[in-house]
Amino acid sequence: MRILIADDNIALQEVLTEVVSGAGHTAEAVSSADAALSSIGSFRPDLIFLDIDMPDGEGFALLDKMRNHAPPINTPVTVIRSWNRQIPQDISAVKHHMEKPFSTADVLECIKLMEGLETNEETDVPAAHAEARQKTPRGTLTEKGVSFGRSYVMFQRGPDAVHDLVSLFDKEGHDVLIITTRKKKTIIERFRSKNVKSLTMTIRLFGGHFNMYGLGTMIDNVEEFIGNSGRPVVAFDDLNKIIDRNGMNSALAAVHQLVTKKYEKDTTFLVSVDPAGFTTKDKEILLNHMAHYNPTGE
Repeated sequence: MRILIADDNIALQEVLTEVVSGAGHTAEAVSSADAALSSIGSFRPDLIFLDIDMPDGEGFALLDKMRNHAPPINTPVTVIRSWNRQIPQDISAVKHHMEKPFSTADVLECIKLMEGLETNEETDVPAAHAEARQKTPRGTLTEKGVSFGRSYVMFQRGPDAVHDLVSLFDKEGHDVLIITTRKKKTIIERFRSKNVKSLTMTIRLFGGHFNMYGLGTMIDNVEEFIGNSGRPVVAFDDLNKIIDRNGMNSALAAVHQLVTKKYEKDTTFLVSVDPAGFTTKDKEILLNHMAHYNPTGE
């Protein structure tokens, strides 16, 4: 998960960041409502820890800004409060609260509760619903006009189209590596196949900026997977989130480097991307070396 910490107390920021990072999540800390609102747009958190006791009403100000935003921002919020501070009851984004002083166990329990709220198409599928998403699409790769050794880009919102192709490649005996920002458990529950592996992108922050280490490590891992696989397929199930975290130019350059490299064996790349915000030039970078796959056939 990406977790935003909004608190003017630097020491508390550091404590929460350490707990969040130690649990395997990515944290970003800010000290004001305006900074938090900006971070929501760029960092796209899955959860916000908000100290309601920030001076000058900053905590309440952020909740007001989220509620009055067009459209409203409904990122789940855990309110951190003093024992006698009232929690807003009329703001749907407020899902939980922690009283000061709180323990590491309190923070981890809150994160666990919030993970269960990730039910929309842009987040992970809870294990309780995973079985419903386990389905083998009808037809074959040939019937869908897809052939191993070619690479495909699909301009779609959500991962369903690329996951359907992954299932078909898996059924036909290919080794598949999914590059994802979802949790490994989500991919395991979705496919339940020893031939389908996942590589979850990890992010390292230096001075508040994303660095290139994540992309470089991703490229190394993909090339190692291809080298060790007989019939490799590499699928990006949400390129937008990788772009959000690393920048458009860097992410597209990494994909271009992988897709255009000459490997010693046939390899297929699948890229799923929401075209919103893409320029014609951005699309052409992908289409220059990948065929357009449209699951609707339009």
